[in-house]
Amino acid sequence: MISAHSLTSLLEVLLVAALLSLFTGASAQMYDYSIKEDCLSRSGFEYGAVAGFYLPGKGSAHFYSGKPGEENNVEYIFKNKTWYEEIYRNLDAHYKVYIKGYPDNIKYTPAFEFGMFFSYNFNCRTSLYFQFSYVRLLVKDIITLQVDSITYLAEPDIRLFGIRGEEERNILDVAVNHYFGNSPVIRPMIGLGINMNNTLVKKHVLRIADKDYNLVNVYGNRPYIPGGTQQGYDIRQGGIGFGVFATVGARLEFSKLVAIEPGFTFYYKQINLESAKGFYPQYNLFVRLCFRDLISFND
Repeated sequence: MISAHSLTSLLEVLLVAALLSLFTGASAQMYDYSIKEDCLSRSGFEYGAVAGFYLPGKGSAHFYSGKPGEENNVEYIFKNKTWYEEIYRNLDAHYKVYIKGYPDNIKYTPAFEFGMFFSYNFNCRTSLYFQFSYVRLLVKDIITLQVDSITYLAEPDIRLFGIRGEEERNILDVAVNHYFGNSPVIRPMIGLGINMNNTLVKKHVLRIADKDYNLVNVYGNRPYIPGGTQQGYDIRQGGIGFGVFATVGARLEFSKLVAIEPGFTFYYKQINLESAKGFYPQYNLFVRLCFRDLISFND
């Protein structure tokens, strides 16, 4: 779930933008964008920060379900003699421990995304936009195990244990943005662009009896043996994907130097994640904090 801290962070961004507009002292020197010369005078570079809520949906989340057929699966843990016997002891089993069920609707948790951007404005209406951002995603769900007792007459002992994945995405967006209207106070905005993203699995574990079992096979064809000489490999799961996106939003100019742009972006992009590789819809609610000429204060 989205935390109260994340909501507070977005409010702080808006507050900073308002305060900066006061300190620049340029809020009264606004433009009239119906005048061609004023519109053309807004050509130049802008830069700033972006923050928002990344809504990744559940398209590629099944990679973390632990089901047979997925690259990281729970059977990998149970087929290892050492780990199975440890689980057997820790659960006080008398006969056998079974994998009873897997998640049916596993999905990502919405996450806080942050980044930076720069753009070149050809005039007051059209700009070429580049954004670099980062998001860390979390997947959590439940695996069901059955722990059999010493007698067949006893009721099945069904227990639930957590499965967890952590994933990071580095994102590059390139877009052409267009602004409508003549008022510098608020103007609607649309954008179309292409996306490149780099996905990396940071963690994928099954937690049983207060112990995390790594679902990533770092030992290859040689099973883990306590005290053995085998070394784990550095396994990289994930890769680079591409996609397209569309943005709608608004631009609010506090002065000639400072503006904010709240908006919404719809992505349709490839997530390069092993067995879950494919194109999926993704969403982002964001606020951009935009600056220009803050160093020289020439305007």
